[in-house]
Amino acid sequence: MKRFLFAVAPAVFLILGSCKQTKKDYQEVLSDPILYSKVTGQLTDVITYDIFTPPVASRIYAYAHLAAYEVIAHTNDRYQSLDGQIKDLKNVPAPEKGKKLNPHFAATLAFMNIGKALTFSTTTTDSIIDGVKKLAIDHGMPQDEYDNSIAYADQMGKFILDWAKTDNYAQTRSASKYTVPNDEGKWVPTPPGYFPAVEPHWMEIRPIVMDSSNQCGAAPPLAFSKEKGSPFYNMVKEVYDSVNGLSTLQQSINNFWDCNGFKLNVVGHVMYATKAMTPGGHWMGITGIICKDKKSDFDETVYTYAAVSFALMDAFISCWDTKFYWSLIRPETYINKYIDENWKPFLQTPPFPEYSSGHGEISTAAATVLTHIHGANLTFKDTTERPWGWPDRSFNSALEASHEAGMSRFYGGIHYKTSVLESFKQGSKLGELLMSKFQMRKPQTATIK
Repeated sequence: MKRFLFAVAPAVFLILGSCKQTKKDYQEVLSDPILYSKVTGQLTDVITYDIFTPPVASRIYAYAHLAAYEVIAHTNDRYQSLDGQIKDLKNVPAPEKGKKLNPHFAATLAFMNIGKALTFSTTTTDSIIDGVKKLAIDHGMPQDEYDNSIAYADQMGKFILDWAKTDNYAQTRSASKYTVPNDEGKWVPTPPGYFPAVEPHWMEIRPIVMDSSNQCGAAPPLAFSKEKGSPFYNMVKEVYDSVNGLSTLQQSINNFWDCNGFKLNVVGHVMYATKAMTPGGHWMGITGIICKDKKSDFDETVYTYAAVSFALMDAFISCWDTKFYWSLIRPETYINKYIDENWKPFLQTPPFPEYSSGHGEISTAAATVLTHIHGANLTFKDTTERPWGWPDRSFNSALEASHEAGMSRFYGGIHYKTSVLESFKQGSKLGELLMSKFQMRKPQTATIK
């Protein structure tokens, strides 16, 4: 089964246009949390189409959901602004007193204002924004409320974008290239593309939650050894044996959680690339499913997306700090050199060091946040991979899903099991840190369902 290239623009009108068929009042239409989840999904389509790397995608989600959350926090007493709670985030603008606005309309637009600014497909993002505005007009929003809402969304979007510009992202665009170490046991580019390291300076991005990029660091990996029977050799051999004996279920798990945004396919002498959403995009999809299942209202849905997106962004910063500090060799490289020169992993090895697992850390961080907000009993059906042709998978909790996501990297032959297990610890620590550090939902309503 092949993942495929696709165009995102037509989906905008199909999704938003379907709401137009109802006779609902504009307030009811715009306060529907499903609308916010669908618009989030449309931004995921744009991120996928534009081929942003997983770390960069997480940054887009975090700033877009922050803008929406701040609109909600300034218009709903149940939620608290992150003004002063996040580093350098100060004097977040409040709505002008005496001017009526629709907070849900403004939050959705603020979200997409950031999405448009941080992506490339402006024709598509303009279409999404125009579709949301058309909903308000078609369902009878008064002109003054419409104008005030747009003005506040624009003000919030500009504020968050100005703050985002201070996170060191621009500086990393022109930073020095990563120099591959000559030491044995260190990461080197892998087939079939032999691409250079992705985002080797990502740990220099300003975190949202952590005080520093290594606050949720990992324990040292096993000492490298090519000696047969050594702990390191045995760890690699475990990957080799696992891939050679994959069950049908494990293969399905690998495909479901692959989330390779740019996969280079080789057929004979022909190479072609296919796209897929990033791991962060997958967890955005899971967040929407859980919020729908839990019947979260619009504001709680925005709050949940924001918290999960913060976890994703900081998890990538944390994991990349670990990866490039240790620069550990990938299983494929070791196995081809010391065990079996013809061996290939089930999944395509991504272009960055092995230790620790990005899938494991970001998934566990997201799942920990979802568990705090919505409780441990989160039985749900994950439908996010339907556009890519993979069947749904069902889980009894977000943490069960995150564990499977992490283990898919071991089953797929691109991570050692010890790296995956260590990444679970990192993700859990980060998720707990986020939920203890930020006061987002006021104490009197901050109950676990």
